[in-house]
Amino acid sequence: MENSIAIKEINLINFKGARNLTINFNHITNIFGDNGTFKTTTNDAFEWLFFDKDSTGRKDFEIKTLDKNNKVIPKIEHEVSAILKINNEDISIKKILREDWVKKRGSQHSEFKGNKTYYFWNKVPKTKKEYQDKITSIIDEVIFKLITSPLEFCSGTWGDRKKPMWVNRRNVITSIVPNPTNIEVLDAISTIENKSNIMKLTNELNKGKDIDEYRKQIAGEIKKLKDEIKFIPTRIDEVSRNTPAALDFAKLKSEKETLIKSIETIQSQIDDKNKAYDAILLKRQEVSNKIFSLKSKLQNIEFEVTQSIQSQLKSGNSESENLQKELGTKELELKSADNAIVTLNSQLNSLQNQLNNISSQIDDKRKEWEAENAKELNFNENDFSCPTCKRGFEAQDVQNKKAQLEKSFVDSKNNKLIEINNQGKSLAEQKKSIEESISTLKERIEKGNNTSKELTLEVVNIEAKIENASKNKSETPLEDFSKLVENALLENVEYQNIKKEITVKEVANTTVNPVNVDSLKTERTSLETQIKEIDNQLLVETQIATSNKRVSELENQEQTLAQSISDLECEQFTIENFIKKKIDALESMINEKFSYVKFKLFEIQINGAEVECCHALIDGVPFSDANTASKINAGLDIINTLCEFYKVTAPIFIDNRESIVNIIDCKSQIVNLIVSKPDKQLRVA
Repeated sequence: MENSIAIKEINLINFKGARNLTINFNHITNIFGDNGTFKTTTNDAFEWLFFDKDSTGRKDFEIKTLDKNNKVIPKIEHEVSAILKINNEDISIKKILREDWVKKRGSQHSEFKGNKTYYFWNKVPKTKKEYQDKITSIIDEVIFKLITSPLEFCSGTWGDRKKPMWVNRRNVITSIVPNPTNIEVLDAISTIENKSNIMKLTNELNKGKDIDEYRKQIAGEIKKLKDEIKFIPTRIDEVSRNTPAALDFAKLKSEKETLIKSIETIQSQIDDKNKAYDAILLKRQEVSNKIFSLKSKLQNIEFEVTQSIQSQLKSGNSESENLQKELGTKELELKSADNAIVTLNSQLNSLQNQLNNISSQIDDKRKEWEAENAKELNFNENDFSCPTCKRGFEAQDVQNKKAQLEKSFVDSKNNKLIEINNQGKSLAEQKKSIEESISTLKERIEKGNNTSKELTLEVVNIEAKIENASKNKSETPLEDFSKLVENALLENVEYQNIKKEITVKEVANTTVNPVNVDSLKTERTSLETQIKEIDNQLLVETQIATSNKRVSELENQEQTLAQSISDLECEQFTIENFIKKKIDALESMINEKFSYVKFKLFEIQINGAEVECCHALIDGVPFSDANTASKINAGLDIINTLCEFYKVTAPIFIDNRESIVNIIDCKSQIVNLIVSKPDKQLRVA
C-alpha cells in the first residue's frame, strides 16, 4: 500500500514574522513573492510542523516574531496548523509555541519561565511523544527529507553522521535494487581467475564473511608480511658480520683429547701413591703385630729360664725358697706386663702418627673442596664479540654462548667436587678405622698399667717377706739369683736371636715417609686450565653453527614470506575483481531505475587502484558541477525513484523555481517558490 501525503492548507500565526498567513495548495502550487515575503518561511513551517526543524535541517532556528529592533515580541503564541491529505483522508495537525509567564506572590510583574509546545492531531491535544509517534507512523524523518527536497540527497547532510556522506548515499541507492548474489558474481569472474582462488573466496563468503572486511583483512596481512620481509636482509647481514672466524677445530679437539689422557695418567699416579701409602700403613701394622708376638716368646723363654734356675737352687720346702720362687714368678709377670705396655705404646704412637697424617690430608681435601666450590665464572667481554671485526654478537647469540660457558663451568666444577668428596670419604673411613684401633690400644694400655701396678706392689711385699726370712736363715741373695737368670738368658741363642729380630723390626717401623702429590696436582691443574681455554675456543664452532643455522632460517623465512605475499596478492586481486564485478552489476541495475541521473559507484585512482564511491552524474557531468536546473531535475528524478521504492509521496518544495524553465514529471505534489519582484505580498496560483 502506498502512502501519499499532500498539503491542502497551511496557516501561520506569528511564525518567523508571518503574523497571519494562510495558503491553499493544489497538486502543483506556485507561490510568488518578492524577497522577504515568507516564501521559504512556508517551507520552514511545514518542516517544523513535522520534525521541529526548518527547511535546512536546523532545530535551533528562530521561530518567534521579532520587532523592528530585532527583539522577540513577548506574550504572543506562535502557531502552525495544516490540513493534510494522507492516503485520501483529511487530517488536521497543529503545533503552538507558547511562552510561560509566571507572576510570583507579592510581585507586580510576571517572569518568563520558558517555552511550552502544544500538539494537536485532528483537534485532539496530544503529548509530544504521541504526536511524534503519529508522524513516524506515516513517514520516517530521513525519507521525508529525501523526498521533499530535490537537493537534499546529493547536497544535504543526513543519515549516519559517523560515515562519509557518499557512503550514506550509496547505502540508500544500493538498497533500492536486489544485490547480485555472490554466486552470480563468482560465475562472472570464474573465466579470468584461478579456480583455487575462486574456491577459497567462495568458502569465505559462504561462512558469512563480509567482503569489505575480508578485503581489509587480506590487505592488513600483506602489509604485515611486507614489513617483516623488509628487515630480513638486514638481519642476515648482521648475523653474518657477527659470525666469528673459523679455527682449526679438529686440531683443537685432538689437543683436548691428549690433555684429557694426560690428566687421567696424572690422576692414576696420584691414586697409586695414595694406595701405596695405605699399603705401607697396613704393613706397619702387621710388623707391630709381629713384634708383639716375638716379645711374647721372649717372656715365655724368660719364664722357663727362671723356673729352671729356681729348681736348681731349691733345697727343701723352706719358706725362703717358696718366697724366692714366688718373687721370680711375679718379677717375670711384671716384666712381661711392662714389655707389653711398651709394645702397646709403640703401636699407639705409630697409629697416632698415621691419624695425624690422615687428618692433615682430610684438612687439605676440605680446603681444596672449599677453594673449588668458591670458584666463580667470570665472563670476558671479548668472548662475546667477533675476533675479526670486534663487533658484539646479537643478544640471542650472547645468551647462547653464556649458557654454554656456564654449563661447561658447572659440569667441570661439579665433577671436581665429586672427586674431592670421594677422596675425602676414603680418608675419613681410614681415619675412623685408625681411631677405633687407637681406642682399643688405650683400653689395653690402661689395663696393662693397672696390672703392672698390682704386680709391683706384690713384688715389694714378697721382697719384704724374703728380707725377714733371711734374718732367720741365710739364703741365696736376690741379686745373685737375678744374675744367674741374666747369664742364662745371654747364653740362650733363641732368646738373643728374637731380641735382634725385634730391634730390626722396631727400627724399620719407627718412620714412614709421607706421600707428596703436590707437584702432580699442580701439573693436573695446569692441564685443566689448558682444556678450559680450548673449550672456549671450541665454542666458536658452536657459534658459527648457530649463525649458519640462523641465516638458513632467515632465508627460508624470506622465501616463505615472499610466497605468502604472492598468494595473498592473488587472493586480493580476486577480491578486487569480485567487488568490481559486483558493483558494475549493481551500478547497472541501479541506473536502470533512473531516467535523468546516473550513478558512478566505482572509480580508478591515479595508481590504478579501484575504490568504491557514489557520484551522481548528469549527462556525465558530476552533480556538483551541473547548473541549477539540471540539479533540480536530477533531484526530482532521484525523488521519483525513492518514492516508488519506499511507496510514499510527499510535497516537494522547489525554491528559486523562476530560474528553471522545465522540470521533469513527478507523481508527488509540487510547491514552486518563485521570486517575483512585483509581488510584495505572497500570491498563490
